[in-house]
Amino acid sequence: MEQSEIYTEKLMNMILDVIDDIIIIHDSAHTIIWMNRAGEKAFGKTVDEVIGTKCYELFGNTVSCSDCVANVTNVGSPANNIKRRIIPGTGIRCDCSAVPYFKNGKLELVVQHLRPVTPCTKIENAEA
Repeated sequence: MEQSEIYTEKLMNMILDVIDDIIIIHDSAHTIIWMNRAGEKAFGKTVDEVIGTKCYELFGNTVSCSDCVANVTNVGSPANNIKRRIIPGTGIRCDCSAVPYFKNGKLELVVQHLRPVTPCTKIENAEA
């Protein structure tokens, strides 16, 4: 098997679908073009329901997050730091990081990684 055959879209989808963290890919206009199965479970929506919608709509918003890297158009601009997001209707808190992908100097995609955060116990809060 050639190296290029290993990195097919189908294989990458299989790998990303077994990850428990939520992965969402959207374009520069915030339109979701891909989401893994963990996203389906967390948001209670199928991939088909989500594709074509705006990423911020998943979080119950009518406009994009003010700190979204899709709002930055310059190559080399720093990606946002990890931000806390809450999945609507579930109360699930996630640490969200986003990585912009530029092609020919223009923002093409944003890959969002959301990692569910276990709520702190009273003991952990006391130690902090």
